[in-house]
Amino acid sequence: MDKTSISQEENGALRNAETFVLDKLFDKSGLDDYLVNLGELITSIDTALYPLLDQAIEDLVAQSLIRSEDGENYQIMPDGINELKNRKREPIPL
Repeated sequence: MDKTSISQEENGALRNAETFVLDKLFDKSGLDDYLVNLGELITSIDTALYPLLDQAIEDLVAQSLIRSEDGENYQIMPDGINELKNRKREPIPL
């Protein structure tokens, strides 16, 4: 496998991890307890995506799609909701 294929696979896996985080946070966005604890994300993520969780969270915070005031509890932002909707509309690659 060449470097391009590996890079594309890593990007796809990171995007999947980001989408997972957005989806988890969106599920709680309308509830009174709308924050999702990092531990909850860790225990519910697929083991294949677990190594990418920190990077996914960092990227989403940097893009202002999610936020955390304490570094442990996260919430989705309006732009994050829009991004999640866009990702769900994208065709699934074969």
